Amino acid sequence: MVVSERSLSEHTLVETFVGRFDQHARQDFKWRIDHAITQGYRFVVLNMVAVSFIDSAALGWLVLAQRRFLRIDGKMGIIAPVGFVRDILELTEINEWIPIFQSEDEAWKAFESPDDNPLDS
Repeated sequence: MVVSERSLSEHTLVETFVGRFDQHARQDFKWRIDHAITQGYRFVVLNMVAVSFIDSAALGWLVLAQRRFLRIDGKMGIIAPVGFVRDILELTEINEWIPIFQSEDEAWKAFESPDDNPLDS
């Protein structure tokens, strides 16, 4: 899995994933979450539009990472993946733990605008 990152603000980081999100990506994913938290980011958006495969281990890591962000009063979100990955996220109802957005802009607005934040519900 290839990952790139960029900051949307001092609080929000976007991690863009490309390829397969499976057991081989564990170390990189864990390091990136640790790094984001250490750098002071409270919100991380995972852009998974270009992810072609996700396995059950990766789903577990997503939930564990969300728990870590919730402990620091933060949140993690996912940009709407397509095809197989979207089907798996819907079947497992991951959106009950992690909000799924259509775009980076939608995620950023939800994270950065606390007055009308749908994530607080």
